[in-house]
Amino acid sequence: MRVLRVYAAVCTALLLVLTGAAFSGAVSQDVFDEITVNRINVVDSAGRTRVILAGGFPPRRAELGGLLFINEDGHEAGGLVYTGTRDEEGNIQAGAILTFDQYRNDQIVALSYSQSGDRKSQGLTIQERPDTLSDLVKEAYRAIETAPSAEVRDSLRRHYLSIIPRSDFVSRRLFVGRSRSRASMVTLSDPEGRPRLRLEVDSTGQASITFLDEAGEAVRTITP
Repeated sequence: MRVLRVYAAVCTALLLVLTGAAFSGAVSQDVFDEITVNRINVVDSAGRTRVILAGGFPPRRAELGGLLFINEDGHEAGGLVYTGTRDEEGNIQAGAILTFDQYRNDQIVALSYSQSGDRKSQGLTIQERPDTLSDLVKEAYRAIETAPSAEVRDSLRRHYLSIIPRSDFVSRRLFVGRSRSRASMVTLSDPEGRPRLRLEVDSTGQASITFLDEAGEAVRTITP
């Protein structure tokens, strides 16, 4: 009996030690001065990836670093990405964008900056997308998504944009920002994405309000 009591006491003590170690491990935090990684996946309590932090998103967006946000259903819901470099001739090619996506669709709100050489623009864009995608739009997304190169992707994008009505795909309804012509402006567009009203202060400081027709031609301009 004495041996059994000693054995039980040892087992109990060992169990307490292991339990304490398990709990202390669950709440312990490791502190690093610096870490180097290609990608970090942040998951929720159910183990679902909700945020991706990466130095690039190959194969389509390998040049972009930043964050991608994922909703509970596993679909991309927006992101914050950036890129910036100089070519062999010293020309700047850079951009950054914060986007908010429509559910199981693409971006509808974007705060962006883009620069090519000395031409740059930045601003807030509000876009409109249909709630239900047509078969042709779905085909376009699949083709562009699986394009083997940036050149093929751009060619496919131009092709589908030429045959799909803008209202079936995406239409820009509002832009507030700075244009590549160095003008500050507010542009309001119709459901087809055609600019119809523009408030502008150009690069010389001249202010104007312009009404445009469906072809984008000015039908009336108001100046001070």
